[in-house]
Amino acid sequence: MEGDWRSEQLFVLKTAWENWKHAQEQIQKCDQQLLQYSRRLEECTRVTPAGKTIQLDHQKLGGAQSHPTQARPKRASKNDPNGPWQEELCRIFGVDLTAIPGVNLATAMTLMSELGNDLSAFKNAHHFASWLCLCPDNETSASKVLRRATRRSQNRVRQALRMAASSLHHSYSYLGEKYRRLRTKLGAPKAITAMAHQLARIIWHLIVHQIPFDASIFAAQQKANELRRFKRLSSAARMMGFTLTPLPT
Repeated sequence: MEGDWRSEQLFVLKTAWENWKHAQEQIQKCDQQLLQYSRRLEECTRVTPAGKTIQLDHQKLGGAQSHPTQARPKRASKNDPNGPWQEELCRIFGVDLTAIPGVNLATAMTLMSELGNDLSAFKNAHHFASWLCLCPDNETSASKVLRRATRRSQNRVRQALRMAASSLHHSYSYLGEKYRRLRTKLGAPKAITAMAHQLARIIWHLIVHQIPFDASIFAAQQKANELRRFKRLSSAARMMGFTLTPLPT
């Protein structure tokens, strides 16, 4: 490289580079120490009663998920901590929370550090979402709604779920499609809160009932979405004097 490189500028650049490398080394040491602490935690030992099958009801989850044939593998983030955190979090929670679209290692680690692996203190998913201040807190008077909003909170789990919900913008899953639809209709802030609410309900069901995330049970909702989209396209094409013709497989 050729240029007018001044000595003071090179010194500042060298100092910044050394500071960055030192910060990365400190972060790696913190990750290793956290991994040692996490291994001391007890793994999830909740077992469903024998002979009882618990099904993941999408009505209780408050949302749906994409068909497994359309799901794409998640990319590892450059900000993910070093170490076998994927296996460690699966051991602690008993389920793989990162299988949920939008939920990454940082989200699962925040949940572990703030609440642990036992959410049975919350009676149901609605109580858990209400504790996170993700439920509507409408102000009413004489059975008339005066104000629709959610309570403000600095809960770190709430903030992590909102960040996970905002990452659904680039997801090809059903949750990603629903987030983009809500964002167009309600705006980004309300859409993020609504999707964070759904993620909280899903996480509660997976941890409490100890069942893995299964996207195949949401295939019906995915087909219904595709049918509504097809009807809208057909109606728009018919108004413009065209007809839709399927492409050969």
